[in-house]
Amino acid sequence: MAEITLTAGLWKAVIRPQTGGCLAGLSRGDLPILREMPAQPDEVLGSACFPLVPYCNRIADGNFAFGDRQVRISPNMAPQRHPLHGLGWKSAWTVTRQAAGSAVLEHAYEGGGEWPWSYLARQHIVLDEEGCTIALQVENCASDAAPLGLGLHPYFRRSATTQVRFEADEMLGIDAEFLPDGTAHPACAFADWSKGSALPETLVDHCFTGWKGNAAIADDQGTITIQASGAPLLHVFSPPRSNELCLEPVNHPPDALNRASVSVPSVPAGCAISVAMRIEAG
Repeated sequence: MAEITLTAGLWKAVIRPQTGGCLAGLSRGDLPILREMPAQPDEVLGSACFPLVPYCNRIADGNFAFGDRQVRISPNMAPQRHPLHGLGWKSAWTVTRQAAGSAVLEHAYEGGGEWPWSYLARQHIVLDEEGCTIALQVENCASDAAPLGLGLHPYFRRSATTQVRFEADEMLGIDAEFLPDGTAHPACAFADWSKGSALPETLVDHCFTGWKGNAAIADDQGTITIQASGAPLLHVFSPPRSNELCLEPVNHPPDALNRASVSVPSVPAGCAISVAMRIEAG
């Protein structure tokens, strides 16, 4: 399916269902809120936002145990050896409902692959005159309980004047392969995010625990605000001297299936979990 466009008031969202169910752009009037995806190449990592399901971030070596089951997942983004961001971003999604300002996309995984548990993911994207809401729900379609991690991966506009503000308790340390190194640091280790800070001149690819569910991005073009539910953690990706800035609401930390398995929801058969993100701008 070709891309589809939603509008409401000054807001416009462009969706490419076949490319990982991603947003290709989100704007308010002439002002981009998320970065704009180029027409070519049609690669989800160049998108404006994509869903994370059935796990977020990395699984070390693709190995983990859940109950009596030992799972092995192959790498999915060369040259990295740790599989990343789940299955949804590598899959085509189907538009099951569409109106002028909203759309529902589905990604049905029937099992039989390396991920043992079947599921049905629904992404509901809604515009109104004040902003955009993205809700991601995943139902466990397997016959037994399944670990289901999910989140959203938006790329916000970024400039030399960008400042980011949010509140969290701690920042998890990482090793050379971007996996948790077992340390925890004050949330302000790189910047005083709670008061609003320019982006540091170092790589930030860290998960923040105890996130309060709100964040703001301010620049010389205005302020973008984020509110999230179902996501107690915020993963921040901000390479130095880059146009990339990701504030990702997620429901578990990186490699949680190995290091913090209790943080990954164990969802009974037939039940569902969800996360949602609301974006407004002024």
